Amino acid sequence: MSLVTRCPACATTFKVVRDQLRISDGWVRCGRCSEVFDANDDLHDESEVLAVASPATDDAIAENDPEPRIVAEPEPEPEPEPEPEPEPEPEPEPEPLVDSPSPVPPPPGILLGDEPWPDFLVPETPAPPPVSTLYPAFPDIDLNMPAPPVLARAAAPHDSVEGDDADNVQFQKALRRARVKAAKAARAARHDETKVAEKPSQSPSVAVVQTASEPAMVAAAAQAEPPASPASMSSRPSRPRRWLWPAVALAGLLLVLQVVHHNRDLIAARQPSLRPALEALCGVMGCELSALRRLDDIVIDGAAFSRAPNGDGYRLSFTLRNGATVPIATPAIELTLLDTQERAVVRRVLRPAEFAAPVALPARADHAASLPLTLNADDAAALPPVAGYRVVAFYP
Repeated sequence: MSLVTRCPACATTFKVVRDQLRISDGWVRCGRCSEVFDANDDLHDESEVLAVASPATDDAIAENDPEPRIVAEPEPEPEPEPEPEPEPEPEPEPEPLVDSPSPVPPPPGILLGDEPWPDFLVPETPAPPPVSTLYPAFPDIDLNMPAPPVLARAAAPHDSVEGDDADNVQFQKALRRARVKAAKAARAARHDETKVAEKPSQSPSVAVVQTASEPAMVAAAAQAEPPASPASMSSRPSRPRRWLWPAVALAGLLLVLQVVHHNRDLIAARQPSLRPALEALCGVMGCELSALRRLDDIVIDGAAFSRAPNGDGYRLSFTLRNGATVPIATPAIELTLLDTQERAVVRRVLRPAEFAAPVALPARADHAASLPLTLNADDAAALPPVAGYRVVAFYP
């Protein structure tokens, strides 16, 4: 039995089927103004609506449009509506290969609608009701459209992805083969150029033959490396070798000479056998070979400064000790007489020859010295009282 409902927006009457309403929970879309509304709000039997309408109105409607028209959008491939069965059991749907963004509703029936009522029978169009917030937003879904083939449409991207992967693999293989061929061609070209360089009578140019199966990138790689002339090939690697090793040897020799010149005294003290060679080197370089000077290894022990027994002068006694393992040059001695306020009154420098010391003190050796010091009468009379002294070793 057909039912009739009315659009609340444009007051257009439509025929609906009860199975349709059960599938869409009573929600339908107007075929004229595309308003989505609940058909259960104004649902009547078709017989009641026809009984209320007058025969004249029916004739006018029949003259204007003798046949009811399909309000819904035309379908490219309409499918016949299956007959309703008493509570059919739902069959399990096959899972799609890809995730769909939203569930696809089952194919609804066809919405059929009559022509609008005459103007004198149609009441004034009421204002559109406010948007209700009790129900969620209803999507603009055409209930007359059949369900799309999910499996076929989902399988198409998968097949295209597999096709793209296969093409990518084939491209990588072709690129790898092209690189191998390019490397072989480059090696062959270098080999031919070497042969041409060995034979000056032949032409230095080398012809590179490209087969039809090689890709265009092989030819581009071969053209990017122009063949070099035999003269440039022979002189290019030999020029750095010709100047590199002599420069390295000269730099090393200069470094060794600088180290030897700076440490010549230490080398002569540690290796006495090398002293003649060092003397010859100093004769060329204009340097002087002397005893090693290490003031930190010199120690003054037992220093004493006292008046002479006859009262005419003073006597200085001390011992120089060498604490190093190599001979060290004998330093000079500075004697300073101090007054009661520890101010210098008299200062005198004693050379190694004055206290009978050798030029160099042997390793772990010491030298005892004792020498008299005299002052003339004028200097002695002008001196303030002497309260102390200081003995210091130094290299002049």
